[in-house]
Amino acid sequence: MTKDGKATLRGEHLVPCLESPRKNYFVGVKTGKIYDLGYLVYLGEDITPEEILGKLRLSDEAARGAQPILESFIRELTAYKIGNVVSVSFPESIRCVLKKEAEAPKSERKAKLP
Repeated sequence: MTKDGKATLRGEHLVPCLESPRKNYFVGVKTGKIYDLGYLVYLGEDITPEEILGKLRLSDEAARGAQPILESFIRELTAYKIGNVVSVSFPESIRCVLKKEAEAPKSERKAKLP
């Protein structure tokens, strides 16, 4: 998402912050870029914490610490619909909570052609 809340054409998959101490943001899996908000997209298949960990470059110790966070992240995702814009927080160091910020990303209204 852009800073003004619009969906980008080229997005990336996001995970909650996995570093200690936990911070209330998402991290891009490919780029490591930080995002305050993310929106849900349809993947076409269920995903597991192990599959996510396979895409991340974490040490064994960091992966063990990330496992419960990713499990809570996946559980939290089931409460929302595709397109919902969410933020993340950490009431506990091993559990994340998602909060719906909007039904969908903002969209631009295109000018009608004459």
